[in-house]
Amino acid sequence: MVKRIQKVTKSRITKKRKNIIVVGTEGKNNKTEENYLRNLERTQQKYHFIFASGNETDPVKIVRNTIKKAKAEELSYKDGDLAVSIFDLDLDWSKEQQLSHAKELAALNNIVLITSNPCFEIWYLEHFRYTSKPFSSNAELIKELKKYLQDYEKRQTDFAALYPLTEVAINNCECLDNYQKSNNSQAIMEFCNPRTDVYKLVRMILKNNE
Repeated sequence: MVKRIQKVTKSRITKKRKNIIVVGTEGKNNKTEENYLRNLERTQQKYHFIFASGNETDPVKIVRNTIKKAKAEELSYKDGDLAVSIFDLDLDWSKEQQLSHAKELAALNNIVLITSNPCFEIWYLEHFRYTSKPFSSNAELIKELKKYLQDYEKRQTDFAALYPLTEVAINNCECLDNYQKSNNSQAIMEFCNPRTDVYKLVRMILKNNE
């Protein structure tokens, strides 16, 4: 009796790569945003962050660095890749023209701008309480944040304390945006004090990871 040996072919399984988010941030050894996003990446499976190099603080130069890195990574925007430039406005109205040019350049190159005024730490503070109180400086905002994160330093992130409150922060920042739109309809939104776009990026990441 001859046994028929059936050849079994193993189907090839191709693992889909994560979507890439290229991020351009401010320089001068300020790694606040990068530290936060690297921690956020560890909580989900869909996105991988790649950071553009550079030591710039000028919004236009940050956008240019982001464009350069996005081209090098050959992003596939239609498949869900993304490029963002993140920077603070520091209550500095002299950045108004720079912001205008940065927005034009970003729009032409598929770059999403994520701005905060006065600084990124307003995103952290909104994890702990809603506030629309204007701040006179970055230092004043950080002093307020230290009521909740006593050992906070700009180059470190207490992500474990922040992450469980992410949805609270998203809701608070959305309410803050609505407040600023209602009360400062003639103002340039990015310069409203305080406000941040960070919640929009984080919300998108968490929603697409569900």
